[in-house]
Amino acid sequence: MIVISGKYRARKLVTLDSTNTRPTTARMKEDMFNILSNYFVYDDKKSLDLFAGSGALSLEGLSRGLKFAVINDHYKPAVEVIKENFQKVSQQEYVIYQKDYLDLIELLTLKGDSFDLIYLDPPFNKLEYYYTVFEKIQQNNLLNNWGIIIVESPEKLDLTVIKDLTLLKTKEYKNKYLYFFRLERE
Repeated sequence: MIVISGKYRARKLVTLDSTNTRPTTARMKEDMFNILSNYFVYDDKKSLDLFAGSGALSLEGLSRGLKFAVINDHYKPAVEVIKENFQKVSQQEYVIYQKDYLDLIELLTLKGDSFDLIYLDPPFNKLEYYYTVFEKIQQNNLLNNWGIIIVESPEKLDLTVIKDLTLLKTKEYKNKYLYFFRLERE
């Protein structure tokens, strides 16, 4: 896997061979960022990846102009891979955590952090976990107004459960679904 575009273009990335992570395919990542470019300006924005795996999505975002990325994975070998992939990236551009996602949400809330872009691809097969993450993000005001959440899920999401977010786009793949939601407060 490589970085597709921007200042880190063509940088090769290390990934994990594990059932604890599910790397985004190159095609899906390219689609994701092409679609995102229709709705999002990267400059001076912050991103959050709660389940980062290799950190590829955060690195792609930084490469395209994000100002700062918060990168997290609970799985220690994934965090080591993230550190390897970010070796030549300025530490002014990112921070890496190794926490349970609920603990990180609590910490970010205490710090008063909020984000313009949130990547959501948890390694869970049960959709209830996805809805819990949505709820926690919204309860704790982690998404800025006009901010976007990108979701990869193994099944179709029940859109009636996801409150107060506008669905911008959805794309279906062979065994995954890609969703783009935006918070649009008046």
